[in-house]
Amino acid sequence: MNSLRLLGSTLVFLLAFPALSWSLSDEQNAVDAIQKRYESVQTFEAKFVQKSYVKMMGKSQEARGEVKIKKPGKMKWIYTAPDPQVLISNENVLWLYVPEEEQVSKMPLDNVYSSNTPALFLSGKGKLTEAFQVSRVLLDNDKITLVMVPNPPDNNLEKMVLYADNKNFQITGSSVYDKLGNRTEILFTDIRVNQEITEDIFEFQIPAGVELLDFTTEIR
Repeated sequence: MNSLRLLGSTLVFLLAFPALSWSLSDEQNAVDAIQKRYESVQTFEAKFVQKSYVKMMGKSQEARGEVKIKKPGKMKWIYTAPDPQVLISNENVLWLYVPEEEQVSKMPLDNVYSSNTPALFLSGKGKLTEAFQVSRVLLDNDKITLVMVPNPPDNNLEKMVLYADNKNFQITGSSVYDKLGNRTEILFTDIRVNQEITEDIFEFQIPAGVELLDFTTEIR
């Protein structure tokens, strides 16, 4: 299963640690602080580990790589293991390049991600308190965990669990459930925010000899 599906289809573990005795005001303050931090971040770079479980196949898969995000709507996911792949979006179009297949796909972004998909949320095309309803807040000394459901309900996405640092409120990962029982968890490390990222990072040049599958022509 390719990285595009792994990013788009998802169901993940609810955390096992118990909620501590925080007041409702503490929980709301945590949500507000995460939203404020999210709004202040214009660029985001990190290494990531993506763990996915596909229920129909009964298999788990782990992938690693690096991501660069620039608001609004620009993302570049470089998968280095187990299979090299590149995903680039520039607000309207998404490119998926698989070197081993010598093939690149060009797709309308709206046909790939729903409006409340976590990847789009991270790229700045969503608001935490508008795209999701927070159903549970768990806090400990190091991590804040928000359990959220899509608002309005989504045909594919069941819920998302968002992780943030309890010191600076930076988002550090997410776990998502889809309605088919699939799950995906993405955790970020070596996070760098608000560093200069040039626009050419999000441009894709088709390598020589690589087949192009252009699905954007289907909607013209």
